[in-house]
Amino acid sequence: MPPPTHRHLARELTELLQSRTALRPRVAMLLGSGHASIANQLKDKVVLHGDEIPGEPLPSPILVGILEGVAVAVADAPLASYEGLSGADLAHPVRVLKALGADLLVLTAGAASLCQQIEPGAIAVVEDHLNLSGIHPLIGPNDDNLGPRFPDMSEPYASRWLEVAREVAVRAGVPCQPGVFASVPGPSMPTRAEYRFLRNAGADLVGMSLVPEAIAAVHAGFEVLALVGVTQQVLAGQPSRVSIEAMIDAADLAAPRMASMLVGIVNAVLRGK
Repeated sequence: MPPPTHRHLARELTELLQSRTALRPRVAMLLGSGHASIANQLKDKVVLHGDEIPGEPLPSPILVGILEGVAVAVADAPLASYEGLSGADLAHPVRVLKALGADLLVLTAGAASLCQQIEPGAIAVVEDHLNLSGIHPLIGPNDDNLGPRFPDMSEPYASRWLEVAREVAVRAGVPCQPGVFASVPGPSMPTRAEYRFLRNAGADLVGMSLVPEAIAAVHAGFEVLALVGVTQQVLAGQPSRVSIEAMIDAADLAAPRMASMLVGIVNAVLRGK
């Protein structure tokens, strides 16, 4: 059976949501990091289970609730493409979140820093990307009700939300720098030559997720903000090997900072930023 069109998906999801709650999400979050903290902070929370989604089910539920006075929809980021997922698999949660009616999509992920200014434990805000993942979510038939066949990608990450994120970081005392994110397939870490290539190509950050979802989001008409928790730093002329223990320590440092950033950004939505 072919997947439902976006119009059909939106109608069925609207009916499902109306049967559970009067909330209508303004912000959607697809969180590779920070999900547990945000899920615990939601008020008036309802759960849309993955197998209730029309057409293709989701691997995890969507939570709809109130955060900082704003209705939000929160989902766990899907497994990365190295688990065997296709571009369509990675795009599906994004399209479901769009069908719920949200206008802003916040994506989060972990990544390595390739530059001196972005240290482990910091939060980076993605200003552009290099899609080297080998995955493109728009390959195949296009649903014109969802988005155009050839979407413009000159500004995939909305500049106004980049500025809001940096303001939120300053107020929260969170180290935060903008950067270009390179998406690679994984699951092996890049070689020294590959790290060198990525730096020369203009990458400040490298990870194994986020970019296919961002492309799908732009196609669907979302404004997109992407935040990265930095788990390691790989600098030119230094060894690229990093211990798993050090990466876990950096992730533990970044986690509360990420949660603080997400709350601050939703608060900015409430204030009409």
